[in-house]
Amino acid sequence: MNINYRKITKKESLKHFKNIDVNGFTVIKNFIPKKTIKKYLELTKETFKKQKENTKTPKVWNTAKIIYNLQSKNISFLKIFNSIFFENILKKKINDPHFRNLEKNKPNYILNNLIARSSGNGKLFLHIDSGIPTGDITTFIQIMIPLEVTNFQTGCTVVVPKSHKSKKFTDRKTKKFTKIEGEPGDVFIWDGNLWHGSLPNKTNNTRWSLIATFSNWQFKQVFDIPRSINQKTYKKLTIKEKTLLGYLAIPSKSEYKRVTRSISVRQLEKNVSNY
Repeated sequence: MNINYRKITKKESLKHFKNIDVNGFTVIKNFIPKKTIKKYLELTKETFKKQKENTKTPKVWNTAKIIYNLQSKNISFLKIFNSIFFENILKKKINDPHFRNLEKNKPNYILNNLIARSSGNGKLFLHIDSGIPTGDITTFIQIMIPLEVTNFQTGCTVVVPKSHKSKKFTDRKTKKFTKIEGEPGDVFIWDGNLWHGSLPNKTNNTRWSLIATFSNWQFKQVFDIPRSINQKTYKKLTIKEKTLLGYLAIPSKSEYKRVTRSISVRQLEKNVSNY
């Protein structure tokens, strides 16, 4: 699916980079066409209906609707994040400049997690997705695409500005947070060190959003993404997509196969079952 993202000027791009650096987050208005958003909302609802009821959802999220591992459900969920603007931010913030198995200017960060979420009647406490509050060093970036209206009533995301530089785990009692409200087609981007959570949904409506978590390639993915892709999809993936899904960073099964933590493109397998 080809997506006609709104053009971002150099001046606007610099503003968003600065917002992420200074405040830990930024909001891009009207970035994705409404027509595209409508298709993805329909796909998300269809996927949710097909989901098995025994999905292991943490208790803290037990009132929310969640679809995990979206890239293994339909690779189209990954393709909506295929924007040069996103890529430029991700390369600047979490690319490894010393990665040996790709050219220096190529993206080598990986998809750490990809979900769809609709807030439930319980709030999601403040947390960080980096796992470790590294302060000035960014290891994770999250990109959220609202598929429906997200506001105070529907359980929008809340963030604590500048908390990404605190080098501290979250203070879950703080009330000094900012609500991130928006329309379908807007995009929210934040540093993985930023304290964030969500408010309870006070309506009977859903508030579906796509949330992609990207990380430096050396961090463990939430799921075994490379081995969860079926062979039919794998054959259609580009080298760039295989890199993003983590195929160059699969750990070796033993020291007799290899002792390096990453592989080169020429070492990619023809079949998923060989990994």
